[in-house]
Amino acid sequence: MEQTQSIKDLIVDIDEKKVYLPEFQRDFVWEISKTYDLFDSLIKDIFIGAIIFGIPSFDIAIREIDNRKKIAKGRRRPSLVVKTITKKEIEDINKVGGNFRLILDGQQRTTSIYRALKGTDEVWFISKNEDEIEAGSFENAKLEELLEEISGEQDPERLSIRLSDVWDIEQNDYDEDEIRDKFFYTTAYYKMYSSDEEFDRKAEFKKFRNLRKKIADLFKSEKLLSYYLLDMNLEKFVVFFERSNTRGVQLNFIDILAAKLYTGNFNLKEKIKEFEIQNPNIYLIPEIIVRSIAFIKSSPKEIDRNYILTSLNADDFKRWWDSACKLYKVTLDFLYQNNFIISQEWMPYDNMIIPLMNFLQEVGGDFHRMNLNQKKFIEYWYWNSIFSLRYSGSSNERIIEDSNILIQIAREKKINSSSYFNRLSKIQTLSTDDIYSFDKKANAVYKGILNLINYEKSGLINWNNDAKLSLNSSLEDHHIYPKNYLNQLLTTENEKDLIDCVANRTLMPKIQNIKISDQAPSKYLNEIKDLNKNIEKSLDNHLITTDLLNGEYDNEFSFFIELRANSIFEIIKKRLIDTRDLIKDEFYEEIKYDEAVNINVYSTYKGKKAEATFNPATAKVFFKGKLYASPSAAAIAVKIENGASDTATENGWTFWKFTDENGIEKRINDLRK
Repeated sequence: MEQTQSIKDLIVDIDEKKVYLPEFQRDFVWEISKTYDLFDSLIKDIFIGAIIFGIPSFDIAIREIDNRKKIAKGRRRPSLVVKTITKKEIEDINKVGGNFRLILDGQQRTTSIYRALKGTDEVWFISKNEDEIEAGSFENAKLEELLEEISGEQDPERLSIRLSDVWDIEQNDYDEDEIRDKFFYTTAYYKMYSSDEEFDRKAEFKKFRNLRKKIADLFKSEKLLSYYLLDMNLEKFVVFFERSNTRGVQLNFIDILAAKLYTGNFNLKEKIKEFEIQNPNIYLIPEIIVRSIAFIKSSPKEIDRNYILTSLNADDFKRWWDSACKLYKVTLDFLYQNNFIISQEWMPYDNMIIPLMNFLQEVGGDFHRMNLNQKKFIEYWYWNSIFSLRYSGSSNERIIEDSNILIQIAREKKINSSSYFNRLSKIQTLSTDDIYSFDKKANAVYKGILNLINYEKSGLINWNNDAKLSLNSSLEDHHIYPKNYLNQLLTTENEKDLIDCVANRTLMPKIQNIKISDQAPSKYLNEIKDLNKNIEKSLDNHLITTDLLNGEYDNEFSFFIELRANSIFEIIKKRLIDTRDLIKDEFYEEIKYDEAVNINVYSTYKGKKAEATFNPATAKVFFKGKLYASPSAAAIAVKIENGASDTATENGWTFWKFTDENGIEKRINDLRK
């Protein structure tokens, strides 16, 4: 019989040791971006699937929910508690209302929720600004209407609240002063705007409390183990089918779009099939082409699924499909020929193709037309985006921003946003030790490291010969020291934790990987040397010391892994870290305004558009015949004129917007000194 349970009750049950996992359940493997999607679905009341519990009628080994911090720098995490619980113990617990149960299906969802609320994983609710919500105020808006995005970090330009802070406040008897001092005053939003004359601390704290209460109410509502009626808008309909199975058939966004376009005599599925027949060596990702078309058509730029499904039509695809496919092919060819990728399968972020396609279109459809400076910037942008995990969340916003930036570079113009360079510089590998923590193919930095070696060496070559690995090579991330060999050789857990580390991996054809088996490095390498007398060249090409051939390193895994990690980090330092200041000096230009320069600004409040002029040099706004000393003062005047109370507050730097010379809508905070 189906039952319901709130998030709050589930977390409490886990803390009270009423909920466990069978010991044989797979480990928690979700990337953090899936946690963001999960909370996005919960907030939007999109069905996430039922969690299935079971009460075993036999003795069974169980383990706790994985609430360990992510592994870093090759250190070993503490083991999860595993114990055996007997049938009688289970019966005794449940006789007194203990409600002991095991999670049979839904471990990833449960663990994600638990880790987020306990603060193990950073998960932030980023709120819209008050002028962006239809209800007109935080108090009247539903939680879904307030949501801008779920992210791994707070947004200094928007009111943000960490989900674990909401849980902390709910579980502890903090008074108002403690909540304000401990949680609100420490936000980046407060620190950024609290010095503004028009910033009303009391009113902003009230918004913070209101948002916290709404999130707390979400935790208390019965969401997880309940049925949901499919009464949802088109966007939610798409999300539902992308995130769930219906009778074993997985539908996706492209399937639904194809059905829509078919009514306009554009057969999307046939066009996809046609591309695949004509280009057998290229893997087509239809969503990239679709989002590219959305970018071309929209102004301001929008590429989300809701815009695509509601605003794009068959005529748009008839007009731009073929040209977008050509840009796609040329971009992939450029990435491969210039060694940015080894193969499509190993590209860290497929969505990074879209900004490059927009750059390519701007320079005339041929990468040979770009100059040396443009190539230099693309190199910096590409690698820093990967190593900073830039596309791990909010990819639509990243695609739009990066597309606009690369279009600027294509036009040989400077970039006016200093914060853009700061975001690119937040890479995950600032020391050799950081290399050790990357051991999963799903991680973009893991793929990025293998691709960066390929880039540094102007293309990886096959170990059997000197031929460059092709774009469509079937490659595996082979263990240089085979896994089975190391499991027999190594004695300490710290060493074993590094077996799967990227520093012990390199890419090679699958058939070769099978032949290697679990032999000592010197043994299998010398067997390959019988086929390729120049094996030393191949090893050097893969950043592998040729000393492995003589057998002296067979028992020195730790020394080898440190040696190779150092070599990898030297490339990262040269390509990413050492070039930061040089790139910024060359491509950044601060916008300079004098007091005679005003720009047209606008905003919408409760569906009514307000227009004014803004002077970036003085930060004054001229609205309806009156000069206001700050953007916030003018924003408040707009709100009062449209029915808000005299005590209304507003952050003017995010309230007012302008359209730049490229037709891109921006907030005046981009012009702030």
